[in-house]
Amino acid sequence: MKKTIALALALALALAAFLACSKEAGSEAAQESPGASEKADDAEAGELPDLPNKTYGGRELVIAAASETLWGNELICPESETGDLVDDATFRRTKTVEDLFDLSLAQLDIHFLEFESKVKNSVNAGDKTFDFIFPRSSHALNLARDGYLFDLGHMPHIDPKRSWWDHAIVRDLPLKGKIFFLAGDINMYAYDGTFVMAFNKNIHQQLGLENLYDAVSEGKWTVDKLDTVMRAAVKDLDGDGKMTFEDQFGMYANDIHAVISFLTAFDCNAFEKISDSEISFDITRPKFSAAIDKINHLMNDGDAVFDGTNSAKWKLPSSEWNYAQKVFSDGRALFMHQVLDTARMNRGMDDDFGMLPVPKFDESQKEYYSPVINDVYVVAVAASLPAEEAEMIGGVIEAMAYEGKRQILPAYYDKTLVYKNTRDDESKGMLDIIFSQRRYSLDETYNFGGIKEKIYMMVRANKNELASLSEKNAEAIQKEIDRLLDKYAERD
Repeated sequence: MKKTIALALALALALAAFLACSKEAGSEAAQESPGASEKADDAEAGELPDLPNKTYGGRELVIAAASETLWGNELICPESETGDLVDDATFRRTKTVEDLFDLSLAQLDIHFLEFESKVKNSVNAGDKTFDFIFPRSSHALNLARDGYLFDLGHMPHIDPKRSWWDHAIVRDLPLKGKIFFLAGDINMYAYDGTFVMAFNKNIHQQLGLENLYDAVSEGKWTVDKLDTVMRAAVKDLDGDGKMTFEDQFGMYANDIHAVISFLTAFDCNAFEKISDSEISFDITRPKFSAAIDKINHLMNDGDAVFDGTNSAKWKLPSSEWNYAQKVFSDGRALFMHQVLDTARMNRGMDDDFGMLPVPKFDESQKEYYSPVINDVYVVAVAASLPAEEAEMIGGVIEAMAYEGKRQILPAYYDKTLVYKNTRDDESKGMLDIIFSQRRYSLDETYNFGGIKEKIYMMVRANKNELASLSEKNAEAIQKEIDRLLDKYAERD
């Protein structure tokens, strides 16, 4: 149903009331910024959501959200304002949607390791534990494969083409025309999960290295440039003749993610989505082999990179997933390859740091591609959704995403990322580049045949055995791809 003039007026009044209250409160989030102005221009140009012209008599909707995911902002429906810019904007977004539809939104936290099984049990039992869900994308893929998610492409009022949805995930992951989950401005987790290169500005200045922002702007920020620059920072600080956790490194990286991240940034993945009905697997082409050679040299030559995944090699006192990251936060690594949320984690470090995109393969590559990890929040609806509730749930989800763009994104991007988590003006331009070409690779997401782990173990061994790897796995991988496509085709 198309929205009526009355609904458009109601939306406008709700937004106006929010903005007026924010300005009266004099909060930092209400101050105008270039990014916020650009978002407002969209609404002024007429981009408004198609929502149901209904209210729901105080009905409570329960939103199940994966919790204790170790990083990223898990708040969907904060219960109150806390003074945090993003959390408070999220609270006001929730209040706007609740008032618009006369309902309440409640968040049900489920530990991320139990989330997939809880959803399956709920659907199989036919109960109403929750109304819609925010799983990790890796779990959403499994739930979709096994038939537990509703196709959002057929959900009333949800329009994935609108600017408040992440067009990268819509482009990269749906198969057979099925959209089982979405990401976007409904929650900032997918932005947090974008890989970047942070660099220590103090070490950079001490070494008198070239301007890295200029290298990016001039199209010269390549893996070879990274390889050369980072080696200048390597120092045996304790003078024991070997590289240990206490020394200074060229780069910190979590290798199991870094290898696929670099391949994605090089526009050189093992899998390519030819169409919604065709996926190719090819790791024997010359560019892929050349990419592995470059990654091998970067990660393995001379212990210039501290691999946070390999705690045994470095004899770390803790195996906690983020302990090894101290090599960067304590000021003993020039670069860090990690997801953007680590900027928040490193906000208190003594040294200044800046942000760069993951480098290109070579200077002939036209764009910088920013890989997204396969553990971000996505929004989905269980397949057991009652048909009579589809209009309400679709309308609420679309309104939450639209209001996320209006209220949360400016607080997150302009006020938090740019002015709090980064330490210089140049990083804003880098963030614009990083967000402009985000990619969800099939290697990182679908990971047919466990190819991600197999390529990683090959690189950890400093080998390039792609022909053998392909020969051993290609047939089984193709069967797995065909089975998934057949399952999705059956869901018509």
